Parts: sequence; C-alpha cells; structure tokens
Amino acid sequence: MAGTNVHGAIHRKSSGDRPSRTEGNRAPPLRPRDLISALPDDVVRRIFSFLPLEDVVKTSVLSKRWQSTWTTTNHLVFHGFHGLRRHNHGTYTFDFPSLVDSVLIRCTSPSVKSFHITHFKYDEACCPKLDLWLRFAEACRVEDLCLVLITGLQFLYKLPPFLYCLSWLVRLEVGLCCFSLSTTIRWPCLKVLLIEYSELSDDVLERIVRGSPVLESLELHWCRGVKNIIIDSTSVKELVLIGDRFSNTEKIWAPHLLSLRLSGRLSSVFRLDDISSLVEAKIDFDVPGDMRMCCDLLTKLFEKLRKVPKIIIGGWCLQILSVLEMKGVLSPLSNCQNLILRAQVCQWDLPGIAYMLQSSQCLEKLVIHLTDLSLLKFAVDKESEARFNFDEEDLLCSRKGNFQCLAKHLKRVEITGFANSFGSKHLLALIKFLLGDTLELEKMIIKADLHVQHGQKRLETADLSKVLSVSRNVLSYRRASQNAEVIFKFPCK
Repeated sequence: MAGTNVHGAIHRKSSGDRPSRTEGNRAPPLRPRDLISALPDDVVRRIFSFLPLEDVVKTSVLSKRWQSTWTTTNHLVFHGFHGLRRHNHGTYTFDFPSLVDSVLIRCTSPSVKSFHITHFKYDEACCPKLDLWLRFAEACRVEDLCLVLITGLQFLYKLPPFLYCLSWLVRLEVGLCCFSLSTTIRWPCLKVLLIEYSELSDDVLERIVRGSPVLESLELHWCRGVKNIIIDSTSVKELVLIGDRFSNTEKIWAPHLLSLRLSGRLSSVFRLDDISSLVEAKIDFDVPGDMRMCCDLLTKLFEKLRKVPKIIIGGWCLQILSVLEMKGVLSPLSNCQNLILRAQVCQWDLPGIAYMLQSSQCLEKLVIHLTDLSLLKFAVDKESEARFNFDEEDLLCSRKGNFQCLAKHLKRVEITGFANSFGSKHLLALIKFLLGDTLELEKMIIKADLHVQHGQKRLETADLSKVLSVSRNVLSYRRASQNAEVIFKFPCK
C-alpha cells in the first residue's frame, strides 16, 4: 500500500505485521513543526506590544526567523534604568544612550506607533543626542511619543522646533522640558497631551490649545508659569491639574469641559470661572493660607459645582467643609447624584459628610474610600477645635431633617478600604445612621481589603476579628428600607 510522505518515506503495514526491534530500516522520528516561526507578522508585532523592550530583543533566540524579527517592532519603549550595569565591586555604570542607539540602528519597521524615552538622566551635553532620537520619531511617523527626563529645573530640555509640527502625533507626554515662546504649534491629530515638571506660560498654553483642534485630554502636572487656564476649544473634554508649592494657577475658564480633576497644592487665590458643561469634578487639593481664606475658597468653588452630577472630594477639602458645617454655614443645594469621598471618617471628616448629604438632595450613590490620613490637615483655633468635641450619633441625628436625599433618592452605598480602617466609632455611627434612615436604600456594600504581610502565610488574627466584629454590628442595625441588602466583600491579597 502506498505510504504518505512526511519528512521521508513512511510505509503502512498491516496490523498483523509486528516490526522487529532489530529492523535496520526503521523510519526516522517525526520532527515537530516550528509553529512560532509560522506566526504572521501582524500577530508577532501584537505580541511585542505587550512585552518590555528588553524581552522583545530576547526573542531573537527563539528561532532563526526570530533572530531579526524583533527589529520590526513598532513599539519602542526605553526606560532609563535599563542602561544600568553592575560591576563586581558593586558600582553601577549608565550606558543608556548606547542602548537606545543600538536598537534604533537595527530598527527596520517603516513606521513606529510608540516611542518612549523615560527616566533618562539629562544634561546639556545630551541635547544633540535627544534631538537625534526625536528625528528618528519624526521619520517613523510616531503616533505616541513620550519624553520624560531626570534633570534639575535649571537644565530643562528645550523641545526642538520640528517637534511642534508633527502632524501625525495622537498622544504626547513630556516631562522636564521647555516649550518655545514663539514657535507655531500644529498638532492636527493630537488627542492626549500630558506635560509635567515644565515651564509654561498663558501664551504657550493658548497656542497649544489653538494648534490642537482635536485635543480631548489635557494634563498639567507640577507645571509653573500658567496663571490663567483658558480653554475655548469645543474638543477638550478633560482637564487634569496637579499643583505643587510653586504652582500659581489662579483661574480656569473652560465652558465646554466635561471632566475636571484638581489635586496637589493650588494657589490660595485659585478660582473656577466658566465650567458650565462639567459633568464630573475631582476636588482633592489643598491651599496655603489661613482658615478664613480656605473656607471662602471652598464656598465659592462648591457654588460653581452646583450642577455637576458626579463629585469626588479628598481629605483636605472635606475637612474644610467640616469647619463650614460646624460654623453653621449653609451648603448650596447641588445636583450631585454620585458622590465619592476619600477620607478616614473621623471627627474631622464626619461634619463634612453631613454638609454634603445636606447639599446633595438628588444623591443616588455614595462611595467612601477609607484612607489612613486621620489627622487634621490644617491649624484651627481653640474655639473651632471645641466645636469638634461632639457625639457622632447626635451630630447625624440632629441634622437628618435636612438630608432630603435619604428620603427619596439614595439607593446605593459603597464603603471600601483596608481591614484596619474599619471599626472606628465614627464610621460605624455613619453606617448605622444610613441604614436606619435611608428609606429607598437597595444595597450597602462593605469591602475590606485583607492583606497578608510579607513573609506570612495567613492573615493576622486581629484583622479577621475586627472584620467579623464589624460585620456582626452592621447586620444588627435597624434598616429603614425593607429592600436594603447589606453585602460584605473581603478580598484577600
């Protein structure tokens, strides 16, 4: 009977013929197919996009075809620490530029989607080298460009003129760089821009916005020189501003903005102007100044946020709201439907929570992310401090007549945090109050993250006991809503 040829002649035999162990013409074993070499180029590049660059280079040992396949990757991500080399005596040398050069020389891909240079220790002598690398990005029509350096503020890298007219850029991130004060900016495809630790000005920011007609997201992290953020573009929907002690931003005017996130340290004269389209706001910052100035700033800010349906509030802001509450300052009525708080829920936070419950008459969902920051984040006089010596249950009960959201709208409460954050008398009082007075409550979800310490095989008994104790207490509380369901989640990490 004729045989089937695979890597040589293989002849079929009848089932009655038993091959002899000493048979000299035994067929050679089948070779396994080299499946990895048969992968299409698009699949290979897709695999490369999920790997660190050093692992991409290592694929050259997988097969003959893959010896040069890595040079076709279109995702080039260089991290400055990849150039570290340790010697026998324990010292390190840094040869990051040679690493980048050797890869770029071997790169054969006609286009590169991502080109990142991060944590590169820069000084003025490196300027020509950086210019050359960015020329490579220009030639390869890079869409995602990231240049984040390590240097002093006196040695900021001045971005080269040709970078301001890369017409195919979609995402750009720069750190510790300096923008030209006069160069025209043309980024017709840019959608995401992140600038950190850089020198800017009102004029430069205006030219960036005008030269990026489809820009959707703008992030400014620890930047200096911008006093007035003016965004009249209808395409910019997200603004993230992270300040530091040198930040001097005073005003934000962005009538088409949908999402605003403020954190870090902002100027004591900071204010919001026109943000009439906003649907989400994160207020997690602090400002220098006396108590009266801080209270005035927060009062005006929340007046501007009255129509925003989703608000995220951080610890310092929540404690300023606590001061306003204890002083008897009326909260402006708000359209907030989704309120997220980041707090320890201690004596300095609870009045601020009451302030927001009174303000948010349409509130449907309340989320509390428990933090470990329980200390007061500002100085108060003796009179103000005395106001915070209250009974937590009395405080909430005395104000429940003003909490319209508890009677009509609030349906879901989520409380998350580490196991050691639970058990506080202020938090338990808040949970008891919400369960006992929220008429339309459907779900209260309590999620305590249980962490196993390094070197341990099991959880601490104290953490488990605290979580079980909190669970028993909560389950014993009265529920105003017959449909209220209490769900405990204790994921172990």
